[in-house]
Parts: sequence; structure tokens; C-alpha cells
Amino acid sequence: MNVVAMALGFAIATLTRLGEKRVTAITVEVGIQNGTLAIAIASTPTLLNSPTMAIPGAIYGLLMFVTGAGFAWWSSRHQGLLKA
Repeated sequence: MNVVAMALGFAIATLTRLGEKRVTAITVEVGIQNGTLAIAIASTPTLLNSPTMAIPGAIYGLLMFVTGAGFAWWSSRHQGLLKA
């Protein structure tokens, strides 16, 4: 779901011709928008009242940061290659 949201953010930002830096910023923001919230809820079992229910939120929250960082790394390499 996270990768699909990032792809939609990238596609819409690219179609509106916002420029590479803005496209990257929007895509990363869409990718990690609720990562901190998911980790906070997952790390506070009293909110869910079930540590088992917290596991998917924690995993999803961490994966959001991994995919967002991966895209940011790819984008920075892509922009560097265009300038060279």
C-alpha cells in the first residue's frame, strides 16, 4: 500500500510538472506521512490494549521509512546522473 501511494504521488507530481526536487519531496512525504504515528501507536500497547495488534503497525511504520529513504536515495542518484 505504501509503494502504491508513493507511485501515485510521484505520478501526479510529475504530471503537474513541478520539477524534480518538488516531485522527490512530495513522493517522500507521501511515503512516510504516517510512519511516526504507526510506530507511536505500536510502541504504546495501552492504546491498542493488545501487543499482538501492535506488531503490524510497527512493521508497517518501519517499512514506510525504508521505502521513503530508498526512493530518496534513488532520486538523489538519478538527479546526480542528469547533471553529469
